[in-house]
Amino acid sequence: MKRSRASLVNGSWQRALDDANQVIKVDPSSPWGYEMKHAALHKAGEFNNAVDAFEAMLSRIAQSPDSDVQQRGDRYISPSTTRATIREIVQRTLRHSPRVLLDTTTGCLHDRAGLASAFESLPIFKDLVSSMTTRIDYARIKREVRQYFRYVMLSHKWEDNEPLFQQVIHLAVYDLEKSPTHDKLQTFCKIVRDGGFNWAWSDTCCIDRSDHFVLQEALVAMFKWYQGAALVVVFLRGVRSSSQLGALVRSIWNTRAWTLQEYVAAKVVHFYTEDWTIYLNLELPNHKESHEVISEMEQATGVSADHLMSLRPGLTSIREKLRLASTRQTTLVEDAAYSLLGIFSVTGLPAIYGEGEGSIGRLLAHVLTGSGDVGILAWAGESGSFNSCLPAHINVFNGPATSHFPPPIPDAEMESIIAASDTSSFDLDVALSLYDRLNQLPAPWFAASRMKLACIAFPLQPLSCYRTRSGRVYCADTPTFGMVKIATRQDLSRMKPLYLIHPWLDALLEQESIHSDAFMEDDAAPPPSPNLDDTEISDEEFDDHDSLPITEPELPSHAVAEHLVPMDRETQARRFVARLRQPFGALLLTSVASSRRGTDYKRVAVDSLITVQFQENVSLADILDNVRTLDVL
Repeated sequence: MKRSRASLVNGSWQRALDDANQVIKVDPSSPWGYEMKHAALHKAGEFNNAVDAFEAMLSRIAQSPDSDVQQRGDRYISPSTTRATIREIVQRTLRHSPRVLLDTTTGCLHDRAGLASAFESLPIFKDLVSSMTTRIDYARIKREVRQYFRYVMLSHKWEDNEPLFQQVIHLAVYDLEKSPTHDKLQTFCKIVRDGGFNWAWSDTCCIDRSDHFVLQEALVAMFKWYQGAALVVVFLRGVRSSSQLGALVRSIWNTRAWTLQEYVAAKVVHFYTEDWTIYLNLELPNHKESHEVISEMEQATGVSADHLMSLRPGLTSIREKLRLASTRQTTLVEDAAYSLLGIFSVTGLPAIYGEGEGSIGRLLAHVLTGSGDVGILAWAGESGSFNSCLPAHINVFNGPATSHFPPPIPDAEMESIIAASDTSSFDLDVALSLYDRLNQLPAPWFAASRMKLACIAFPLQPLSCYRTRSGRVYCADTPTFGMVKIATRQDLSRMKPLYLIHPWLDALLEQESIHSDAFMEDDAAPPPSPNLDDTEISDEEFDDHDSLPITEPELPSHAVAEHLVPMDRETQARRFVARLRQPFGALLLTSVASSRRGTDYKRVAVDSLITVQFQENVSLADILDNVRTLDVL
């Protein structure tokens, strides 16, 4: 026994194994010869035989009548326990990765069961089982599992004759017949393989689009899949190796809706030209850190690199995400909506290809109900078929939402307004009643395609009309807003009654900071890594590597001050009235029917923003009388 141990220390595995076998031959019932045999075989890399020897040792311990031997055996962990732990960690890891991946060595597709099986065939799996005899090293298992299952994703613009799932499931990608799209997939897989990665993913062949559940899962999870990728390879069809700076801005890749979320989600990106050379000969390990790429992406999106990368999945930065999406193109109408499912983390919205523009309405209704962000209604143009307050096309969001909202009043100006106001004529009770009434109203929400919209609504007086080259302009001289001009292609003379409404209530109540138009910052320190060497791992601990630190949106300076120093009710009321008197973008509604629920309304499409402002002689009591919650179809 001592000589066998000494041989192990000296690295003489065969001599240690011979001595261990001699011990077993002398006393086959003793577990300790098998213990030494396991150690020698493990050091020699014969992991299967080592595990057999270890299990033989555990069997001898269980059969031993010696209580000291059994007590000593309590410190050992069975290989079956280690296998079960490894398999659990593999399954948890695979939950975060795509359902199907391409083996870059064979070019064959593997589902999650195949991926798990592939790991168990590796020497490292057997090494892990053999090496963990007295404790389970969770950190090492997770490290090895994640290293093996690192995957690389392709970001590209779809072309004709892309290889699809039904074709590749029966054929290795390397055996596909010659064509430009097949060459694209094959070269991508080879680059991934040569980069030391075992697995690759392309949206062409790794999604079974005939399975609705699989397709739905992919549409929602794709953002997080790209986020979890070790690398995203961008293929720039139409960009040649000789292209100069600026080609990325003009590339067709930079016009597509799906590629926007792929770039935003990716942590590490490599750009390749159409002949598979590195774009601009960039030598950085991550092209997202290239000054040239940063400059081109800022130019292409109109957003700074910091802001672009601070976008996170979920109901945050809603307006900015919609604005970015409004600049992109899709082949199918529905993809304008479905390409945003992942970035909004929308899970309960089925994809229905063939529904057309209704997909945009369903998405926006879902997002508005989940967030209460009335800024989604801030647009001008044609209404969609889903609901008149939601647009037919996402391109209407290619402009600032803030133009609809009462403009913010700087603190110094607000103090001057309050100081100059006539205290004797200010009706504090009515101002507070109006504030409280608006504060108690619900956020807008949808039930099916019907929207409940809290607002301040005023009827329009009779209209006069004159024509322009682009359409009609209607004029109304109102006691509430003075002269109002409305540019529209609609015949308003056939619509009675008409209402101008003010739905931007959070802005009036100085609650802009709770809206999601502010970017989420990403400067919080990540939580400390848990010690996984000697403890079980919870789902929360396991998921820590995928979580991203999120802080609350930065509050405007006046909001911070109010948070620290409670505002008295009179100051609150006066600030509220000052904001109420600011210009705002009004929506135009008309009543369409009365039912058991009451009167229903529809938004009237206008060609440009209707900017109005309450007249000085309009009393707060009149405004209070016109606070409504409307059913909008």
